[in-house]
Amino acid sequence: MTAASPSLRAVMVLCALVSYGCGTVTMHSTVERVEIASAVYLTLPKPEEITQSFDATQLLVADYDEQSYSFQAQLEVRPGKITIVGIAMWGGTLFSITYDGSTLRTEGMVDQQGVNPEYLLADVLLMTWDPDWLRPRLQGATLEISKGNDSRTVSRDGEPVIEISYETPAARTGRTQFKHVERGYVLDIRTAEFTGS
Repeated sequence: MTAASPSLRAVMVLCALVSYGCGTVTMHSTVERVEIASAVYLTLPKPEEITQSFDATQLLVADYDEQSYSFQAQLEVRPGKITIVGIAMWGGTLFSITYDGSTLRTEGMVDQQGVNPEYLLADVLLMTWDPDWLRPRLQGATLEISKGNDSRTVSRDGEPVIEISYETPAARTGRTQFKHVERGYVLDIRTAEFTGS
């Protein structure tokens, strides 16, 4: 049996955290881009590029390796800052991620166990950020938008590595499915509440 890749370990450990909770660990790291798939990178926004302001409460089901894990996420975007908080179904905080345009601060995620909060941040950007902003910041892949604006596909050499579909074209309301073809996980996201622009 071969060892799981770092990205697959990230999903497995995240699922374990969802199931069993975790102790508080605080980490800081400077990050400019994230490898979202093999040889595919997404450059993260600088502080002046985070200009939106909105809040979303979401219910997530993560499917990986024939198992499902459920948790709630609170996404808060303010000028110059993005915050993601994972909340267990019983109400305890699983983790929090704050990105200010250069530094990633995480609490409750143990990096040496394989959890990489950069992946979660990149997934949020791929799902919610404007396609015109995303396209020039992808290296090694292209971003395709459906005619009805109800799906996005990140393709490398013509093959999809990430597929995102939306129940509504707004991309921030209703149900969203995020499928990472290469890393083998699916996120089913239902936005229960959304406020802001």
